[in-house]
Amino acid sequence: MTPEKQEAPQVTEQSLREGYVMLDTAKAQLEGLMKQQQLIQLAVDEHVRARETIKDISKGAAGDDILIPLGADSYIHAKISDRRDAIVGVGMGVSIRRTPEDAQRILDEKIDELSRAFKAVTDKASQTEAMIQELTDRVQAQMEALQSRGQT
Repeated sequence: MTPEKQEAPQVTEQSLREGYVMLDTAKAQLEGLMKQQQLIQLAVDEHVRARETIKDISKGAAGDDILIPLGADSYIHAKISDRRDAIVGVGMGVSIRRTPEDAQRILDEKIDELSRAFKAVTDKASQTEAMIQELTDRVQAQMEALQSRGQT
């Protein structure tokens, strides 16, 4: 028995169009992943700011004047009260009252969770970028094959 020679698949305008569609789809997917990365990073930054604010306030004495970050580079003057508990969101619109230490721990857990999600999205984006490069090379080769046959 002799092995049969496999010929490269015949390049057609239809296969070229399909390649372009796949490439456009992959690029759209990458764009979506990049937007997810941005949103996750914003959430990480917000949680870090909250943790640092709780940490800074817990170091102050009752009656101290402080600036509380509101977001968007905005702050408000406030005085530290003798009440030291914090109210922390735990998800699904539920918030709980905790000591500053517990609130920081909860925020650290959320930061870790968000960081893992960011890494997963980054890994998926890297895979998608590799796929885009592969599809680009394939579409380019198909285009060149069609051009050499005078079909475009």
